[in-house]
Amino acid sequence: MNEKIVYNLNEIDKISKIILDNIKHINIVLLKGDLGSGKTTLVKSILKKLGVNDEIKSPTFSIVNEYDHPSGPIYHFDLYRIEKIDELDVIGFAEYIDNCNICFIEWPEVGMEKIFGNYMQINLGHIDDNKREILITKK
Repeated sequence: MNEKIVYNLNEIDKISKIILDNIKHINIVLLKGDLGSGKTTLVKSILKKLGVNDEIKSPTFSIVNEYDHPSGPIYHFDLYRIEKIDELDVIGFAEYIDNCNICFIEWPEVGMEKIFGNYMQINLGHIDDNKREILITKK
């Protein structure tokens, strides 16, 4: 599945619903895009749609944030500051993604060798201050 969508920022909830409709039976969502393309904003919207009531923050400095959900914890990673794949072993990355809970992973490139099975990849592009483009791919 490849789906390309151009949207205005005020339509983010509509995009979140499209993503949620497509992640059934997939627990790993990879988010790629330049700084400021809207990766964290999109994850915040998706988590709110999933019913997460916690304050949702970027995991840039913590590397991973955990959110409570009735079906189990949801993990939100930001691997931007990870320089070598071995650093992922220190945080137990494989255990997080192997536990079948939902994992949103921003800047996943460094960890691709540790991601097995099905996942959804979302490439975000910045068109202008109010418009974004995403390409959704299931693998």
